[in-house]
Amino acid sequence: MKVVVHWSGGKECCLAYHKVIKQGHQVAYLLSFEYMRPYVFHSFPLMELQSKTLGVPLKVVRVKKPYEDILGALTKLKAEVGIEGIVTGDIAGAGCAVIHSSYYESMAKQLGLAFIMPNEGDTYEILKQVVETGLRPMLNCINTDFIGEEWLGRKLDPKSIIELKALADEKGIDVASEDGQGYHTTVLEAPLFKENIVVNKFKIKKKKEKSKNWKRNWLYMDIKECSLVPKTRTQIETT
Repeated sequence: MKVVVHWSGGKECCLAYHKVIKQGHQVAYLLSFEYMRPYVFHSFPLMELQSKTLGVPLKVVRVKKPYEDILGALTKLKAEVGIEGIVTGDIAGAGCAVIHSSYYESMAKQLGLAFIMPNEGDTYEILKQVVETGLRPMLNCINTDFIGEEWLGRKLDPKSIIELKALADEKGIDVASEDGQGYHTTVLEAPLFKENIVVNKFKIKKKKEKSKNWKRNWLYMDIKECSLVPKTRTQIETT
């Protein structure tokens, strides 16, 4: 099936990508949405490198009216590329996924597309899957109300996710940040990446986000330069 993957460059969407490729689907596009400027949660220049190393085009849509703008992008991709399904990395039934899935299910039904959520189960188990699959996400944005500054720029691996689980339990937040409170990630290494990604230059910045019911104090990496580098022989052999 020819599908489009909702892409943030983070751990869950990258895991979903690997899963649907393994299932035999063809990813025609990575589809990303820009809700704010600056977009503190993820880096579009880095997403461009992810697109390049995967060999799949990235389409970025500026979002002002979420439902209408996303529906319009999917409508266009169906007409021009012939996509047959939508893939999202949200963890089924967890946190923000409840809202996102209702959006996508409605759109998929309206457009006659399949809706695929390959990440299912306990959020910590999904985090383990991320690491076991060979993905190496980096925490590029943290909420300093819950996560210490020393976590900014740290990679998720077998050791760090154990520490992160203890911290999340202590602070009462979701370990995979599916509740949107803790952190955001960007993936630098993955089995299906032809090259790895390195961040060469960045600035650390702050951003306050608030609504009527909550506020969040984000510390994030404003990535100025990033590049592709060859994988090591060991990484190639284990891909």
